[in-house]
Amino acid sequence: MKKTLIVCSVLLFFAVTTLAQTPTYKELSATAYNLLKGQDYIGAHKAFHTMDSLYGISDFEALYYYYALSHDFVPDSELEKALMFRLAQNKCCDMRYLDDWAKRQQADTLDYWNDIVAIVAPRGYQDTVYQNRLLAMNRVNNAARQMQNNNQDSVRDAMRIVDSANLRELKQLIAERGFPTWSNVGYYCVKYASAIVLNQPPEFLHWYIEQAKVADDNGDYDPEWLGYLIDRDRRENIYDTVFYARIEPLFQADQDARHLLKSDMDETSVWRIIHEVDSANLIALEQLIAERGFPTLSRSGYKCCDHAALIAQHSQPEYLHWFLEKAQAAADSGDFIPSWIAYMTDRDLDHQDRPQLYGTQGLTRDGLTGMYLIEDIEHLNERRRNMDLEPIEDYLLHMDMPDFYIHPSLVDYRQYSLNLRIQGDTLRVSGFYLNPYNTTAYADKPIKVDTAYFLPLADYRTADGAIVLRREGNWYPHINGELLTAQVHLTADDYYILGGTEWVPSFDIHLILLPKDKYSCKVIDTPTRPFHFYRLASDTTQYPDAYYREFVDSYNFYCSFFGDSLSSKSMNIVEIGDPQFVMCQGLRDVIIFGHYFYDVYTMIPDFSWIPHEVAHQWWGNGIFFGYRDYALSESLTEYIKLQYLKSRGRGYVEQIEYYKAMMERAEKSLPIADIHNVESQDESIAIYHAAPYRLTLEDSTSINTTLQQLYRNHKHTIVSRDTFLQECKTMLNWLKSE
Repeated sequence: MKKTLIVCSVLLFFAVTTLAQTPTYKELSATAYNLLKGQDYIGAHKAFHTMDSLYGISDFEALYYYYALSHDFVPDSELEKALMFRLAQNKCCDMRYLDDWAKRQQADTLDYWNDIVAIVAPRGYQDTVYQNRLLAMNRVNNAARQMQNNNQDSVRDAMRIVDSANLRELKQLIAERGFPTWSNVGYYCVKYASAIVLNQPPEFLHWYIEQAKVADDNGDYDPEWLGYLIDRDRRENIYDTVFYARIEPLFQADQDARHLLKSDMDETSVWRIIHEVDSANLIALEQLIAERGFPTLSRSGYKCCDHAALIAQHSQPEYLHWFLEKAQAAADSGDFIPSWIAYMTDRDLDHQDRPQLYGTQGLTRDGLTGMYLIEDIEHLNERRRNMDLEPIEDYLLHMDMPDFYIHPSLVDYRQYSLNLRIQGDTLRVSGFYLNPYNTTAYADKPIKVDTAYFLPLADYRTADGAIVLRREGNWYPHINGELLTAQVHLTADDYYILGGTEWVPSFDIHLILLPKDKYSCKVIDTPTRPFHFYRLASDTTQYPDAYYREFVDSYNFYCSFFGDSLSSKSMNIVEIGDPQFVMCQGLRDVIIFGHYFYDVYTMIPDFSWIPHEVAHQWWGNGIFFGYRDYALSESLTEYIKLQYLKSRGRGYVEQIEYYKAMMERAEKSLPIADIHNVESQDESIAIYHAAPYRLTLEDSTSINTTLQQLYRNHKHTIVSRDTFLQECKTMLNWLKSE
C-alpha cells in the first residue's frame, strides 16, 4: 500500500510539473517557424502537431504549413485529408488557390476533393454534377496528350477518339445543365470546359466563343480563357485548303522524325533520318510556294504560316534567310506570326555567327543545356513581349534551364577556371566560367559548370597510360569540335602536364596527361623557343637525333617564311605508342603523333611527314580557316611543307612524284573549291595530293608572297573561303582546275 502511494505521488508530481511547463500557443508557433527556417521539417511537423493537439491551430498560415508537412510525412492519411478540409473551410483560401496547390502535389481533384468542393469560397464548384463530368473528360484529355509513343499515328488516332467522345459529352452536358458560366457552374467548371473546347472542330469552337462572349460581356466568363479560345479560333481558320492539305504531311514528317530523338535509336541514325526529311521537305515547300504563293495569315491562314515557318526553320541557311525576308515583309503589315519571325531571326543570326535577339535558341551538348549569345540582354523581355513571346524566365523552364547562362562550349576559353581530379577510373571536371552578359543583373556572375562531368578514362587512357582528351571527347571548353585550352588546376602529380616546365597554380594547357613512369621528357633549347619531346621510355629508335632535328629545322624554316615565331613558350611534341591511338594532329604549341607515325619514323630516317604537322602551327593555329574547311587548311599546309623540303635539299622531288602517282590512281580529281570536308578517299587525295601538286605548277614566288601577306593580314582570326578567294586571286586556277 505504501509502495502504491509513493508511485502515485511521483506520477502526480510529474503531471503537475509537466502541466506547469506546457508551452503557450505563441511559444509553440515560434518554435515551429524557427524549425522550418532551419530546414528541420520533421521537428516542425511535430511542433505544429503539438500546437494543434493542445490548442487547435486557428491561423491559416500555420494550418497551411501543418498540412504541407503532413502531406510529406504522412501522405494519404486521414490527418492530411482532415487538414485539407479545414483549409477549404478557411475563408482566406479560395478554390483557385486550392486547385493550384493540388496540382503541385499531384492530387486528383475528382477523387480527392468530393467532400470539400461544396464548402469552398465563391466561384468554386457550384454544380458538382457539372464538375465531376468535366473533370472526368479533362482527365482523359490530359492522359491522351501526355502519351509517349514512338508510333505517332497511333497517338494522333487516340487523341481524335478522345476529342470526339468529349465533344459528344460536352454537348450533352450543356443541353442538360446549361452553358458553363461563373454564376451557373463556377470558376473551375468554366476553366475545364474551355480546355475541352480548345481541341474541338472549328465549327463548334466558333459557336462556343459566341456564347462565351455574351457571358463575358456580363462579367460571367473568364476573359483569359476566352482569349485562349479566340486565339485558337484564329489559328484554326484555313483559307488555302490546298496549301494546307499539302503542307500538313510535311509538318507531321518533321515532327515524327524529331520524336525519334526520344526513342532508343542510335542518335547518329536519327539525325541522318532528320536530315533526309528536312531535305525532302525543303524541296516540297519550294514547289508549293512556287505554285500557291508565299503563305500569309490573310491568304493562307495561321496553320499554313506556322507549318511553312517550321519547315523553313529546319532548312538550309540560305533558304531560311530568303523565307525570313518574305515573312518579315508580311509581318510588317500584321500578316505573319510574330513569334515565328523571332524564332527565324535568331536562327538566321546564328547561321551568321551573330548573337540572337530574342533568346529563342538554346544548345544542349554534353548533357548541359544553355543559351546561345544574346544581344542587348537588358531589353530582352521587352523585345520578346513585342513578338508575342513569354518572358525569358518562363521560357527557360521549358528548356530545363534552372539559371540563365550561355552554354559553356560557346564561351571563350580564357573565361574558364576548371579543376581536374582523377577519381578511380574517371576524370572529374568541375569549375566555373564568367557569364559574358555585361549587365547589372548578370555581369561577372559565376555559372558553375555541371559537376557531373565524369569522363571515363577507359575512353581516353591509352595502353601506355596516357590520357588524351581528343576533340571528339565531351569536355569543356571546346568549340566547333576543336580542342582548345583552358585555365586548369590539376592535382595529379604523377603526370606530365603540357604547357610549361614550372608548376604553377593555373596556366594554359592542353588536356593531355602523360604518366611519368612510362614517358621521358627531353628538352632541347633553341634560339627561338624550347622544344619538349615526350617519348615512350621504351622507344629505342636508332634515329632520335634526326627526329629531334627535323622538328627544329622545319619550325625555324616556317618562322623565316612567315616572319613569325608564334610563341616563346615550349613547343610540346608527344608520341603515343598505343596501337589503338593513330591520331596525328598539330594543335597550338602541341603536336601529337600516334602509333602509325611512331612506326614510320622508326623505319624511315627522312621524316618528311613531320613538317606537315609543324606547319599547322601557322595554318590552323596562327590563323583559322572557316568552320571545318579542311580543303584550305590541309592543302595549304601540305604546300608549305613542300617549300621546306625544297629548302632542305632532299625529299622534294620524291614527294612530288608520289603526289602525281596518287592522283593518277584516283578515280577522279576533284576541284579543291568544291571540298569543305573529307568524306571520301577521292576528296582526301584531292586535298593531300592533288592540291599541293597543282600549286607546284604555278609561280611559287607569287604564291608564297600571297600566302605570306594573307597570314600577316589575318593572324589570330578566322579566314572564310570568300575572304581567301578575294585576297588570293592568283590561286584561283589551282582551286578550280580539274
